[in-house]
Amino acid sequence: MPRTILKEVSFGDTTIKTEFPERTRILQPPEPLPPLKNAEQAIRDALASPIDHEPLSKSVGPQSKVAIAFDDPCMPMIPMKPPDFREMAITILLEELEKLGVSKHNIRLICANALHRKWTRKELATILGTKIVQAFGPSHLYCHDAEDPESLLYLGETDRGFEVEVNRAVIESDLFIYVNITNSAMNGGWKSIVVGLSSFRSIRHHHRPFPGASGKSVMDHKRSSFQKLLGEMGKLVDAELDRRGRRILTLESVLNTARPSELIAVFAGHPVKTHEETLKIVDKQQVISVQGQSDVVVYGLSNQMDHYSKLSTINPILVRNLGLSYSFGLYHNKPVVREGGILILAHPCPRVFHPLHQPSYKELFEEVLPHLQDPYEVWDVYSEDYAHRPEFIHKYRYAYAYHGAHPLILWGQGAFALRHVSRVFLAGATDSEAAQRLGFEPITSIEEAIQEAENTLGKDCSITYQPIPPFYIPRVETV
Repeated sequence: MPRTILKEVSFGDTTIKTEFPERTRILQPPEPLPPLKNAEQAIRDALASPIDHEPLSKSVGPQSKVAIAFDDPCMPMIPMKPPDFREMAITILLEELEKLGVSKHNIRLICANALHRKWTRKELATILGTKIVQAFGPSHLYCHDAEDPESLLYLGETDRGFEVEVNRAVIESDLFIYVNITNSAMNGGWKSIVVGLSSFRSIRHHHRPFPGASGKSVMDHKRSSFQKLLGEMGKLVDAELDRRGRRILTLESVLNTARPSELIAVFAGHPVKTHEETLKIVDKQQVISVQGQSDVVVYGLSNQMDHYSKLSTINPILVRNLGLSYSFGLYHNKPVVREGGILILAHPCPRVFHPLHQPSYKELFEEVLPHLQDPYEVWDVYSEDYAHRPEFIHKYRYAYAYHGAHPLILWGQGAFALRHVSRVFLAGATDSEAAQRLGFEPITSIEEAIQEAENTLGKDCSITYQPIPPFYIPRVETV
């Protein structure tokens, strides 16, 4: 009888016991770095000595108009130990601005939700606390509207022709501050502004599927072209602000791998140099060294790791994205699974769509995917239609729905993964047709999927299991 290793594997909202062959390589997440002993003092210290930026006392006066933008409730993946960093940071910012004579009437709080759905005040209270939400009315605390022409400012094109359009508050405020949780190397820096506070007109340049993608993960910030593109857009924002004698102040945080996560670092300053310091801590906390790729890689998909179903419902397209982007896509250098290898995912994948939050998701799944699944063609044929469909725009602006184009963006993000591997099994799928529509092969269990992989690749094929959560990044080294 072959010897096995028994593990609890993430499976939607629960876990399942799974037997792995003894030869399975099981990755170990990094130990949590110690939390800051005094988080509030760390925030005050960062603001007192910002990186490449004047302190608040030299940036504003009694007549200044200030905008404070912040990450939406999609962040972080693993909820942090209360209070939330955004609540702590904004509370301290408001105190400091009051000391400097800035009128509350001249302060705006803006949720940087980009093409994500807008959030109710009750939902915003989960990250800001009830005190802040109750203190600011809807004209002073609101969600970014990527479809409101009055609130957007077009800044032109980069040298390579990427259109840059951002919320007017970024440019027209006397001081614009961004409060960020850098959940991964993909987040923070210029992404907070040129994505979080942008429009489909800009976002389509870097969130569409690229047929020639070379497979550099967006988590690999030193190699990914995604970060370079955002940097080019950021330079355009900087140039306009320089012309007006202004400069963005960002306040970035890093969390550890504990559950709940804890604050381990805070930096303040201009986005470029500040984010460089942030990424050093992110890499230290999240990146592990892994020797060589595997023939087969197994991921259990936890709903807790999905950004886009926060305070909502997971649906099949989100399950696909969770497997192909936020599991397969977690790597530096090369994917953990070799080219032509097999990916095994585990999730029940129910055919459920939130009626308020996910109307364009449901339509894409039910009306388009039955006859067209190629991500490049889906984007070319349907992205502009879904982005500009009046009913989708109305639901995004006024009914807490994701932007019409959002599911097409996520559908495209799985393109490289499916091109890289030979097969993808979805173990435990409760709806075989739904799994097949995603490009997956439904199968009863992880054990059966491993057996089928062995039948395809050989009984001695190498296997890796990456337990998630927590969130961490394998740096795959050449053997």
